Amino acid sequence: MARQTGALVALNAAFESVYGTPPGSGYRTLPFGPGTRIGASRPLLENELLGFGRDPLAPVLDAVMADGEIIVPMDVESWGVWLKAAFGQATVAGTIAATGSIAFSAQPAVNSTVTINGTVFTFVASGATGNQVNIGAGLAATMTALATALNASAVPGVAAATYTGLAASLGIVHDTLGTAGNAFTLAASTSPASNATVSGATLTGGTNTHSHNSGALALPSLSIEAAYPQVPAFEMVRGCMVDSLRWTMRRDGLLTARVGIMAQGANAPAASTGAGTPTSFNLQRFSPFNGAVTRNAVALGNVVSAEVEYMNNLDRVETIRADGLVDGIDPSIASLKGKLTMRFSDLDLFNQAISGAPCELVFSHTIGAGAAFTFTAHAVYLERPSVPIQGPRGIDVDFDFIAARAVSPARLCTAVLTNGVAIY
Repeated sequence: MARQTGALVALNAAFESVYGTPPGSGYRTLPFGPGTRIGASRPLLENELLGFGRDPLAPVLDAVMADGEIIVPMDVESWGVWLKAAFGQATVAGTIAATGSIAFSAQPAVNSTVTINGTVFTFVASGATGNQVNIGAGLAATMTALATALNASAVPGVAAATYTGLAASLGIVHDTLGTAGNAFTLAASTSPASNATVSGATLTGGTNTHSHNSGALALPSLSIEAAYPQVPAFEMVRGCMVDSLRWTMRRDGLLTARVGIMAQGANAPAASTGAGTPTSFNLQRFSPFNGAVTRNAVALGNVVSAEVEYMNNLDRVETIRADGLVDGIDPSIASLKGKLTMRFSDLDLFNQAISGAPCELVFSHTIGAGAAFTFTAHAVYLERPSVPIQGPRGIDVDFDFIAARAVSPARLCTAVLTNGVAIY
């Protein structure tokens, strides 16, 4: 019998349409780190009855508990699952259009083809009609003719992009911002030889922003399967809701978050998976060195570390049920707290703490234009700290903070994730 190792454990998750009911499909395998704890427990209560001698009577089963904590990477794609669970469905907007190209090493042969989003265009010596392109006197002329034909096409799938003829290649930019263009296909024939190389099977680089606002009246739930294939054992934890998100920004180390989970319960471990064939996100982690903190839209210097904790303060609906599970989990008033550890260099934060005025703090990580996470606390109040003098070296001061609902925008916080995912 095999013994289970942590290296081969998997977490498969999907959002539920009915609370506490695991969906039949749509599961994603999510990355997680050491220290993760997920699953149901049922404690035993010691029997307090007397009159049967010194030896105790059998204990009694207590109610099922299914709280847990998942250690997750703050990354470009899978982080969006936890943001949706914590804040609700995002508002999605396209930010960058997908692009691609077709490079030609030489003139295309007569009757060779390129296929643009499923439509075939054929190169001919002269007299082009319909989806045909005249081969020019030189490669640049052929590229101009190809771009002209494509830009003039009435085929909807072809007309969805704009084409530019270059000296030895065709540039392609999808007309719609966002991830729609990432499914736009490209191909070129090898016999007859088009002498063309496509940049990829599809256009790439189309990105969306997923904007989450705090204050949603209802939050989604997930089913999360903890898979132990070497046993085998597959425990489906259902009715999972995110109670808290906690992370720390610093100069070095791995950027991870702690996701506090509150769940309805779990099915008994099964011998086979209930998640079907899960898919995975592309894993690209944010790093500490691409992080930044701004205060009132100005970069905040001398930040040694920053701690952020968002809580939904979930409330279990603990009604009497024959199965011992909770009826549901309701969000109450949210909270957002944290701490800025600053190298003592000026009185800006001290003056704010003394005045009692709020500021806006933005915590962000960016990997180029198409991959970013920005978390904005719109009205942050600082506690006035004492200054510790611990030796001859630089002095670090801790500013604890509490955020509140701002006047404009009228909410506690906003989380925005930019990536190539269409929707969560």
